[in-house]
Amino acid sequence: MWSPNPDTYPNSKPSNNAPQFFSVPHTEIPSTQASNLGANMKLIIAGATGLLGTEIVRQSLQIPEITQVVALAHQTVHLNESIDSSKLRNVIIDDYGQYPDDVKSEFAGADACIWTVALTPLQPSSDFAEVKRVCQDCTKLGFEAMCEAGPARPFRFIYLSAGGTPRDPTKDPVILPEFFIMRRNTELMVQRFPTEKEGIEVCIARPGVISNSTTWSRALVANLWRIINRFGQSLPSIQRSELAAAVLNQVMDGFEKRTLLNSDLVRLGRRELEFRSTPRFS
Repeated sequence: MWSPNPDTYPNSKPSNNAPQFFSVPHTEIPSTQASNLGANMKLIIAGATGLLGTEIVRQSLQIPEITQVVALAHQTVHLNESIDSSKLRNVIIDDYGQYPDDVKSEFAGADACIWTVALTPLQPSSDFAEVKRVCQDCTKLGFEAMCEAGPARPFRFIYLSAGGTPRDPTKDPVILPEFFIMRRNTELMVQRFPTEKEGIEVCIARPGVISNSTTWSRALVANLWRIINRFGQSLPSIQRSELAAAVLNQVMDGFEKRTLLNSDLVRLGRRELEFRSTPRFS
């Protein structure tokens, strides 16, 4: 079982008078947790065939401390044949809002989940109702299914949100206001998970524009920058490999903050990649 961190999220009970919405904190979390190296981790990666999900799967299979990888997706994850996938378990679902018993059984004993499932208004044939269902409702239903399966304690859940999501609930976003308000409310929902279930630790990751070295990705990033800059704002960017390394580091070693901004993710990702590339001597 993954080493616990009792100081990170003390068990708490919901109050009947607690407000339903509040500012999302992004302060550091006090922690006395030591390194978890040597433990055996079972990790769920939701949205495992997406641009980011595939990279998280690829990197996780190369980390010895992660001994089981549950790739949750609509189809099988396709990886380079040179990668040892012996600890990978592909779990195929039709809908991220529906979890039959055979799927939930795959979650039993999991130590952490990296949730990357999302839609954006920029994707074809996606009306806002469907975007909200996938981004918000499916996140809640997926989390509940994992809890019903009997995960390890603590169970770490990191939610991939989006850079530009406003922290202040009194201020509306300049671009795509309906979408970003929905993402903000989803963050608030996730932040309440530890008050609803014991032994839960959550973190919100807010990357900027995710890029990699492919031609189409560079073109997409360039177009997004042009659109955003027209509104007088800009988003920072992060390499896909850095983001994957950052979230893997956090589910393994414990959450540094309740909300990780793009600058945090870049720093953590680069540090993790450098650590892995450093030769280790026995």
